[in-house]
Amino acid sequence: MPHKYDVSPKKQFINNKGFTLIEAVVALAVLTIGILTVNIMQTGAVRGNFRAGQITAASAWAGDRLEKINGITFEDDSLRDRNGNGTGQDANANGVDDDDEGTVTDGIADFGLDETVNADYTDTSRDDGLTMHYNVAVNQPMENMKTIRVIIVRDADQQQLVFDYYKAGPL
Repeated sequence: MPHKYDVSPKKQFINNKGFTLIEAVVALAVLTIGILTVNIMQTGAVRGNFRAGQITAASAWAGDRLEKINGITFEDDSLRDRNGNGTGQDANANGVDDDDEGTVTDGIADFGLDETVNADYTDTSRDDGLTMHYNVAVNQPMENMKTIRVIIVRDADQQQLVFDYYKAGPL
């Protein structure tokens, strides 16, 4: 008579514990998808951090230039509208560039402030791949004021950061 704890050969295979091939493949697929997702998120975070660093560098450079502009006099030569496209463009004194209203005077809208090709002043950063343009509009937005627009352009893709500064003349 067999002992009550003896296991027959049939029951021996039934009691084996483990993973089937399908379970292992499914687990591997889930793990692969998880790893790829983390990789994509990490790559996006690195790109975002790099772009944020470039924006910070551009903002700091523009801030430095605006601080210098703040420290010079209203009549200083570096606050002159060199190409004349931001001076005398509001004959009717309504605060809107006459070019914007259809009365063409120089063919350049917005008092020439948006110019990057023919900017009043241009400077290039050697380290960051950035170019700074700044334009001056005289007597804008009102008499005895100058609007200075600083445009930082990322050379790689031409994305822009734009800062406006208003400087009042002597009373």
